[in-house]
Amino acid sequence: FYGLIALMGIVILHLATNIFDDIIDYLREKKLIDKGVKKDFNFQKGKCFCLFNSQLALKDYYIATIILFFLSFLIALFFLKIYGIKLLIIIIPTIILCLLYPVLGCLGLGEVIVAVIFSPLLYSGVFYIMTGSYSLKILLLSISTGLLSVAVLHNHMLLDFSYDTKNRKITICRLCKTQKRALYLLGIIVFGAYLNIFVSVLMHILDYYYFIVFLSLPCAVSLYNVMTIHVKNPNQQIKRTIFMGNTSGVNKVPEEQQNFILKFIIVRNLLVSFTALLCIAIILSEIF
Repeated sequence: FYGLIALMGIVILHLATNIFDDIIDYLREKKLIDKGVKKDFNFQKGKCFCLFNSQLALKDYYIATIILFFLSFLIALFFLKIYGIKLLIIIIPTIILCLLYPVLGCLGLGEVIVAVIFSPLLYSGVFYIMTGSYSLKILLLSISTGLLSVAVLHNHMLLDFSYDTKNRKITICRLCKTQKRALYLLGIIVFGAYLNIFVSVLMHILDYYYFIVFLSLPCAVSLYNVMTIHVKNPNQQIKRTIFMGNTSGVNKVPEEQQNFILKFIIVRNLLVSFTALLCIAIILSEIF
């Protein structure tokens, strides 16, 4: 029951942070337009969508943000009343990072913040709420899923490297200076997730059942190979293989977009398969 309430709080806080980020980006762009630095808003598709199609006014964005942050604050108070100040170790860093996300995101740290909030902090916080204790094992597992969560974002940024360079958007990918370096970083992030599990098992912190996550390794290799092709020749058609996971969603988009969407779907499939195998490992470890 507490876990479900925590999940609701996480979803609400995520929504609040996303809307707050939209507000900051909109105000920043508007300021540049008012100063004559830019002629028009230049957002990727979907950004501030409700503002631009007149479904919502900026005032509505403010109201929604305040309500959502307040609801997540009430849920935090609920758990503080039950568990006391020990939970502040999770709550305070989460609040600070959520509020600083729009600013730090402009410095290329957006991916890092997402990884910290939605992996170590989320895993440890929910585990504590459900059990009343913290766990080194859970922390280590969260590092691997956190790295793959960053891989999803970093992979997307690598696909948008030219767009982001043209619009001077700062991301970790762009801080690498070249797509080739960004590709190397993607490899370090992805295979670092597996290395973390491998070392944790060898150190006997995790059971041997956790080696089951390596069944998703072919998908990781496929991702790196596909993105290597992308860096060398973005327009080269990618042949689908069984190791890429379920790619049926590619068929739902126009043919000229399928190559791009395929590269995005593979990294999502990797995160899903790795996480699913991790859940199976946890169950096996608890049963046997």
